[in-house]
Amino acid sequence: MLEDYRRWLISELKLLGNASHHAYSFGQANMAKRAIEKLDEALAGGVFVKLTKENAEAALAALDASATPSAPALAHLSDAIRASLAT
Repeated sequence: MLEDYRRWLISELKLLGNASHHAYSFGQANMAKRAIEKLDEALAGGVFVKLTKENAEAALAALDASATPSAPALAHLSDAIRASLAT
């Protein structure tokens, strides 16, 4: 989904670049370029997994049932899923 959004931004940037003689297009192209840069910064170093809400809730329940204090990575994953579901 995020990669699709990035591709769309790049296509908009190319489209607006072809009409750069209009002041409005120039401003829109600059906004698209900044959006691509911000998206790349936000995605750098992260791993994103697309889950349905139902699958995320099921995974959270399974993690909560199996996570122990000796498994901090699973606890962190559980916290990340919980935070995503809260938004």
